[in-house]
Amino acid sequence: MNLESFRKRFAEITSELEKLVAEGEIPGISCGVRFKDTVETASLGVTNINHPLKVNDETFFQIGSITKTFVALAVMRLVDAGRIDLERPIKELLEDFALSDKGAEEKITMKHLLTHTSGMKGDYFKDFGYGKDALEKLVRNMSSLPQINPPGRILSYCNSGFYVAGRVIEAVTGKTFEEAIIELVSKPLGLENIHFFPEDIITERFAVGHLITEDRISVALPWAVGRAIHPAGGIVTNIKELLNYSALYFSGRASDRNGIISDDSFTKLITGKIDASPASKVALGWFVEEIDGVATIQHGGGTNGQISLLMVFPEIDFSAAILTNSNEGSKATSLFSRMIVEDLLELNPVIIEPATNYLERAEKIAGLYRGEMSDLEIFIEQGKSFIKEIPRVGFPDEDSEPAPPSTPQEISISDEGFVINLSEPYLASAGEFIVNEFGRIEGLRIGLRIYNEIGS
Repeated sequence: MNLESFRKRFAEITSELEKLVAEGEIPGISCGVRFKDTVETASLGVTNINHPLKVNDETFFQIGSITKTFVALAVMRLVDAGRIDLERPIKELLEDFALSDKGAEEKITMKHLLTHTSGMKGDYFKDFGYGKDALEKLVRNMSSLPQINPPGRILSYCNSGFYVAGRVIEAVTGKTFEEAIIELVSKPLGLENIHFFPEDIITERFAVGHLITEDRISVALPWAVGRAIHPAGGIVTNIKELLNYSALYFSGRASDRNGIISDDSFTKLITGKIDASPASKVALGWFVEEIDGVATIQHGGGTNGQISLLMVFPEIDFSAAILTNSNEGSKATSLFSRMIVEDLLELNPVIIEPATNYLERAEKIAGLYRGEMSDLEIFIEQGKSFIKEIPRVGFPDEDSEPAPPSTPQEISISDEGFVINLSEPYLASAGEFIVNEFGRIEGLRIGLRIYNEIGS
């Protein structure tokens, strides 16, 4: 990759992101790319509409579920140390682990947790205070949650699984989850700006989340992620540090991993074998996709009004990341990822084409589909098919007020039966129907989550 061309194309991407910030729905963006040891960053907009400071490359953002990749790395370091076995039942590692489904309780392994295949209710958010026992209390409280699917049957995004993984880390290290991540990941990688608590960054420049509702923008409250939720999405960092972290996964930096993680564990960490979507598979904490013959590992993140994305292309020693402070941040992360792949790297992703009779197919599957936190409605209007999300549960706590229904997104259906989004910010993203052994559609997996059909 020519460095001059690399910088020029990144500047073109930045220019497009500036237009999004100017539209007013995303107050601030911090983004960057890394090619080997060359790093380019760009920061746009402000940290907080009420108390605005300019975003820079040291501004702290919540990275949400990108945290899960740190958890997976910590687990694999403990695997190398012989303290965790991926195939061993969690019940043997965590004696007080209890579920409402006793059969599942005996079978769920660390591998199930890190690949979102435990079958547990995944979107469970509850604040158990600020004490060191917050995570222990949350995991203990999971004994009342329903089991959605048998362990190993199907992938459905599961935050709850990472709470349990975090609690196992606490149990085997004798440290709090946050202390363990610093010891197992931050220090060995030389990362000095990985934080969890408000008091760690309150004297620094940091972004607050923003919510767009009915054309009104406001600061998202509360700012902090509950301590018990930390293993699923609690890290706060800046774009420079996130790109430093990404370099661990570069093939050209393999020698730097000596003493941090074994080759076997590293291969398991980034090798996807379980289908996650029409285009991707899940590895351990990472989602894996091959684009035009080039492998990429990636993970997004979302907290209360902050949306993020990290993409790593290990074979070409390249990574890209973007942090935003708005619940509309997906407009930026989607545009950013598409321009990184197509314009900067000049890769050609596979485009799933609509079937010629897609409207007829859409009419057959129109109806309401129920997920854990929201419903999806597929409907036909004026000769087009649409999908709309209808939240039923609030975030970041289940007692929070549910968000209003989303703006309907136009969709089509492919010959393979995939649901293709035709609207920004999810242009060309696809979901798939879950079909039982008799060929009947039972539900829909979209955005990595399962929605079961409940009626027309």
